[in-house]
Amino acid sequence: MQSTPNPSPRVPPLVIALASGVLILGIAPMPYGYYTLLRLVATAAFVWAAIVSNQRKHDALSWVFALAAMLFNPIITVHLDRSVWMWANIGAAALLLGSARHIASRQ
Repeated sequence: MQSTPNPSPRVPPLVIALASGVLILGIAPMPYGYYTLLRLVATAAFVWAAIVSNQRKHDALSWVFALAAMLFNPIITVHLDRSVWMWANIGAAALLLGSARHIASRQ
């Protein structure tokens, strides 16, 4: 009996778009609860991307995603000025969108 190989793990493009959209929307003044949601969504997306990158042997990129996940994690929060968070959100969204081809492909 021949087994089929497991497909390469990936982050679905919809998840990348959703997480990027949540990060970009976080630039606007929003209620406090939104930023908690932003942290949850961003952390989940970055952890998923780190796992995919690690399994594909892209060590540097997996570390970048892991550091982004630590920055946005909702449990041990990092306290930064609003202007710094604005740039962090833009950079994080750019990171997800810029690496979308890598983390969303099946290879």
